[in-house]
Amino acid sequence: MGHEPPPSWAEQRAHLRDELAAIEAAGRLRRRVTIDSHAGRSIVVADGGKRQRLINWASNDYLGLASDLGVSNGASKALRRYGPGSTAARLLAGGPRCHRRLEERLAAWLGTEDCLLTTTGYQANCAALVALAGEVECAVILDRLCHASTYDGTKLSNGQLLRFKHNDVDDLTHRLDQTEGAPRRIVCVESVYSMDGDEAPLAAIHELCRRRGALLVVDEAHALGVFGPGGRGRCAESGVKPDLIVGTCSKSLAAQGGFVCGDRELVSLVANLGRAFIFSTAPVPAASGAAVAALDALRDRPELPGVLMQAAHELRMQLRRQGWNIPEGRSPIIPVIVGDETETLRLAQRLRDAGHWTPAIRPPTVPPGQCRLRITITATHTPADRRKLVAAMAGVREATKA
Repeated sequence: MGHEPPPSWAEQRAHLRDELAAIEAAGRLRRRVTIDSHAGRSIVVADGGKRQRLINWASNDYLGLASDLGVSNGASKALRRYGPGSTAARLLAGGPRCHRRLEERLAAWLGTEDCLLTTTGYQANCAALVALAGEVECAVILDRLCHASTYDGTKLSNGQLLRFKHNDVDDLTHRLDQTEGAPRRIVCVESVYSMDGDEAPLAAIHELCRRRGALLVVDEAHALGVFGPGGRGRCAESGVKPDLIVGTCSKSLAAQGGFVCGDRELVSLVANLGRAFIFSTAPVPAASGAAVAALDALRDRPELPGVLMQAAHELRMQLRRQGWNIPEGRSPIIPVIVGDETETLRLAQRLRDAGHWTPAIRPPTVPPGQCRLRITITATHTPADRRKLVAAMAGVREATKA
């Protein structure tokens, strides 16, 4: 029997266009937006030939240190001394002193023996899970709402991927029962989840992992600088010492880059087996200089996390009183659950018309039916900014009822 000829180049291109059209028809097409200003508490959005200044409620710059002069100076000093790029992977050509200085500062800050800097937080999770789950028989057990980087890191490894119900210790126990015969089991959770702003029951998960002989990896990306003594995160707040802490410099530390902290042996294992680290050019020196300066700023201004948490609490309560569907929480991540994709896009546009940048969050970032506005408050947002947002949200709600 003859075989069907393969699709022609033109047919394949037509199929790809159909895929893109289907994404657009579902209301899920993403378009790159150009920001023509510093990414601070307000931004200038250049879109469709127009420039519009908006209050920015989409930033993860929780402490507002991206606008700090000392942090900018730290980046400038590293740029002048080490140049604009790192030129190669660190294991190939070495790395500038500023990278090692940042690793030492992060390890001391978080109370671990060592730290490994990666180019992004995404790569930090990928490198850690590929290194830990290198054996075919390993089991990697993820909270269902873990970041895409943990899922992708597991898929890149040789480990078996299992999921447990979000923040459900009983279901995690069941998964550990299922994998009792595995030579190594790795449990991965986020201390604060990026889309809901809710918190993992770290103490219970840590105790379970220790009792059942599982390794624990905690992604503290959205907790560092915000929670715990000195902004050291929810592990420090909960008295938990996981096997590895994964973090990022791109949020509270106002720079760029990810990192993995833990004991020297495990960090060395990630450096030797974590392909996302091994085969990536090292971060630009300016990013490490900025992150070191941000750690200095947090040390010198210990009141910042408390001020931020209080402002987040007040804003969350004000919006909930208006009747918006906002889950309980403490973090500066305030999700306004809408559900329908079209309605979420409409709300985001109405807020933009009122002077606020609150992009709609849609699948695949969140599950279908869970579309939302993800409002994040930073330490640089003023009381006047918050009053304007509350007033705009009230106006949008009234318009929706009409």
